[in-house]
Amino acid sequence: MNQRIEKIRQLLNELESEPEGQSAAGCAFSALELPLVIQQIVDDLQPQLSPYDAAFYWFLFRHSIAKDGDAHLRVSTRQLRTAVVKSSYSQLDDNPVSLGKVQDTLRALESIGAIRKEGEPNRDGTLYRVMVPEEIDACRKYRMERLADEQKLKFPIAGIEVS
Repeated sequence: MNQRIEKIRQLLNELESEPEGQSAAGCAFSALELPLVIQQIVDDLQPQLSPYDAAFYWFLFRHSIAKDGDAHLRVSTRQLRTAVVKSSYSQLDDNPVSLGKVQDTLRALESIGAIRKEGEPNRDGTLYRVMVPEEIDACRKYRMERLADEQKLKFPIAGIEVS
């Protein structure tokens, strides 16, 4: 009986360590795509984020897509308290951000579609998928509005009518 339980625990640990739905081919990004993705983040996502949201998104992006091309990342809220930014309210040496602020920030990133929870929490944290702007509806909408506004600001070339 104990051997069966240990085997089940071992299999569960293996399943938890693998990102859900990721095949061997995966959805990895190449280094050649990164400049365009970063440009889209700066132009289309970052203007929609609060400073905390942006800092957390860049941290998650850096430790997932920018690190190895894999959009999946397992993080814990306790780890994020000290890993991303320092609290401006705390006088402590380590200056951790409050647990509530970390949770609020993760919820805000999920609500805009910048990250997506891919699994249940375990002792190592929660598995998230970091989304890029072309996968985020709010970014696509913002890009269309931004491009339309930019077209209005351009001056017409002499002799050419703008419709």
